[in-house]
Parts: sequence; structure tokens; C-alpha cells
Amino acid sequence: MQVKNLESSLYHHLIRYLSQQSFVLLPEYKQFRRNTDIGFQNIIISTTTYSKELWVEVNIGVRVNLVEDFAQQFLDVPIEYRQHANTIIASIGKISDIKYLRYKIENEEDIKICYEAIKDFMQERGFSFLDHASRLANLDELLNEKPHKTSKYLYNQTHRCFKGIIVAKLNHNPLFFELIDKYQQVLEKLKVSEVEMDKYMKLVNFLLYLSLN
Repeated sequence: MQVKNLESSLYHHLIRYLSQQSFVLLPEYKQFRRNTDIGFQNIIISTTTYSKELWVEVNIGVRVNLVEDFAQQFLDVPIEYRQHANTIIASIGKISDIKYLRYKIENEEDIKICYEAIKDFMQERGFSFLDHASRLANLDELLNEKPHKTSKYLYNQTHRCFKGIIVAKLNHNPLFFELIDKYQQVLEKLKVSEVEMDKYMKLVNFLLYLSLN
């Protein structure tokens, strides 16, 4: 079975299951997406080909439009991607505290095993995690509970600082002013450019004067 057909077969299995959960396949973005009142939830299928093998990694994430409307004004993200940016995103391996969790597919039997593993994860933890993370208070906790530690809910830790402080403001986090300083320290530790640091300070200044009803 050709690798291309392996991938198509996996999608075929997932479409039937995830459509029952109101997720729609967006093939151009290699993800299944479900719109919510505040943005969307998605399940992203990343594949890598090695000879006759297909390696699959699955990420799940949430987008909160209000957070991204603010964040994307200060982040260096291509314009065409901004409307598709996730507020948080993590592999099912990271959420399950399993390093380097990927599925190897060589035949139809492997596809069934991979599909069942993804299905089991989504039923046991995935869907509830997405719904949990789609509430601002929970998102605040996920991003801001341990500001000095690397977050497993975003790959780009610079973006985590920007989005974390926005979420803290929107959720009226009582530690908002402390988080401003802590994320500045994180950015300094990450050795971001002067331009990025300047954008962070501009974001902070914007949030300080942002009035929330």
C-alpha cells in the first residue's frame, strides 16, 4: 500500500468519526475543525514519510478570537495565517505526558490501530480538554499558572508570553501586574530581539489602558 494511500485511508477513518462530533476536515490545513462561540477547536494531523512508512503526530488546540485579535497585532505572523492561529496547541503526547508520541503506519492494520488510539484519546481526554480550554478562566490557568516554566500548551514560548498576558487581562487575573514583569523576564531569558521586546512593551501599554466591560 502506497504511503499516500495510507494517509488517505487514515483520514477516511477519522472523517466518519469526527464528523459525528461536528468537526469538519480542512484538507489544506491538515486538520479537523469545530467552530465555537468564541473561536474554534481543532485536531491537527501531522505526517512524515520515511520510505514506505508514515509517521503520524496529532495536536489538538483551541482558538479564542478575542485573544488572537489582540495578539496578532503584535506578533510577527504572516497575514494569511493570522485567522487560523491557535491560542493554545499541544500534541496528545504532551497532554498525556508521553514524550515523542507518534504512530508508525505501514499497512491497513496499523491504520486501524492509529485510528483507535486517536479515538480513545479524544473520548477519554481530548474532547473534555478542548471544552475545558475553551473557557477563559481555564485558559488563564493553563497559560499563566507557572509563568517561568516552559508551557506545553504552546510551541512558541515567545508567543506564550504575549498570549498569556492578554488572557490574564481579559480574565481580570489579580496577578496581572506581576505577570507583566515575569513575562518580561522570560522574554529576556529567551533573548528575543529588541524589536520583539518593544512589541511586548507596546502590548503591555495597550492592555494597561484597555477598558473591559
